[in-house]
Amino acid sequence: MPNSRQLNNTSPTRRGIIAAASTLPLSATVLGATTFRSKARGTVQSSTPGQVSPTYTHNVISKKIDPLGTAGDDPYPATLINGSLPGTTMYFKEGDMFRVLVNNKLKEPTTIHWHGLIPPSLQDGVPEISQAPIEAGGSMYYEFPLRQSGTCWYHSHFGLQEQQGHYGALIIEPKEEPHPSDQDFVVFLQDWLNTSPYDIIPQIRKGAKRPGLPPGIPWDESKVFTVDGTPWEVDVYAPGMLMNGQTPKEPPVFQARQGDRVRLRIINAATSTIFRVQLADHPMTVIAADSQPCVPVEIDNFIISPGERYDVLVDVKDLGAWELQAAALGTPQSAIGVLQTDSKQTKPSSNTTFGERMLSYDMLRSPFPTQLPEGPVKTFELPLAGDMKNYLWSMGGEYFAEPYVPNPNATPLYIQAGDQVRVIMKNNTSMAHPMHIHGHFFQVVPEGCDWDTPNLPVMDTVLVYPGETARIQFTADNPGNWLFHCHNLYHFTSGMGRVFKYQVSE
Repeated sequence: MPNSRQLNNTSPTRRGIIAAASTLPLSATVLGATTFRSKARGTVQSSTPGQVSPTYTHNVISKKIDPLGTAGDDPYPATLINGSLPGTTMYFKEGDMFRVLVNNKLKEPTTIHWHGLIPPSLQDGVPEISQAPIEAGGSMYYEFPLRQSGTCWYHSHFGLQEQQGHYGALIIEPKEEPHPSDQDFVVFLQDWLNTSPYDIIPQIRKGAKRPGLPPGIPWDESKVFTVDGTPWEVDVYAPGMLMNGQTPKEPPVFQARQGDRVRLRIINAATSTIFRVQLADHPMTVIAADSQPCVPVEIDNFIISPGERYDVLVDVKDLGAWELQAAALGTPQSAIGVLQTDSKQTKPSSNTTFGERMLSYDMLRSPFPTQLPEGPVKTFELPLAGDMKNYLWSMGGEYFAEPYVPNPNATPLYIQAGDQVRVIMKNNTSMAHPMHIHGHFFQVVPEGCDWDTPNLPVMDTVLVYPGETARIQFTADNPGNWLFHCHNLYHFTSGMGRVFKYQVSE
């Protein structure tokens, strides 16, 4: 035991610890940490608290790759998770704790946004809005409960790292699966540049004809994909499209058996490309949109924009091989995969034309009531506009503070917990914009529907077509700061974003 002089020279906090220790059995020790009583021996023991081991570790690295096979001796340095393109596919179960360690081995900061999850605001991965960037050589441990299930994904929200390959799939299995299948495949769609994405916007502002497309690549305007003959305007021209990191020359093969029910989890992780997806000779049944269940609806094809996900079921009735095509609208290119039952068949059946039944938002219905709980209604009218001469994009007439915005002036969109938040977006531009809200799911309210229409579809990204108006609504139930932006990364970094900011009343 310490003598009286030692006690008198000890701080009040230290004296309290010593006094507490003096009341413990002689077999107990104090380790500046946690004390607990052993049930087996009835004595108090000690342990040092520590962090729970992560389920996944993401090492963010720079690595030169050439997925298109066209870069020659000078492949572009990609930004990858664990060295692969796309990054590690993560699997969890509904109710699990989400535990991921991110080690930044780059020479610049990074972050990761968990697209489709409902994390605490400070783990949402948007620099300076909902997370401090992970500095070069630093790491961050993400941990929060998973309160949903479905098909999600993750990607960087720092600079243009997403275009450089910083992304991957994230699948959360439900406690009870309402749509069991024999096979379950992730279909990850990407557009790929072999040059720095940081050169694209300067090229556009200098009047480049097809920014992103290297010289010498043939361009057949008659083969450009449209929507039923209506031209589709694009402003960035990636030289290649990938499915699960592979080109149409060596497509991914999804192996099934005759009679199988196959689930395809289709994720558009492209930076700016909007795809139209169809499986040759097979209808598809949509069972989920943006990880949220919907009443099954049979279609021939669907349009999917950056950030969106669709889960579809396919019944494989015959032997053979069939082309899964994701046509890049506004270009003559496609990302291609093959669904196959017979490994001896080398040439799959291909799509000659798109079927008549194309999915639209008004065909989607939630299987459960989705009316919002009572609360004050707060409405935001945020027209989408673009200044193509200067390549600037705005929401509600304001430009968000991003690297390519010289004079940002976007103000926060203030809301309070319990608000019914309604957003009306008129697209005054000639391009389509996929609009994504972080930290919330919203109802898509088609024009002509009442705001309290039951069973409206629930999503986190909505594509607003040129000249059309999108209406969405959600309950403000996740306090914090949340980004709301166009998921065309070039439009976002040129101003098309705002922030929902929660306030509390005095």
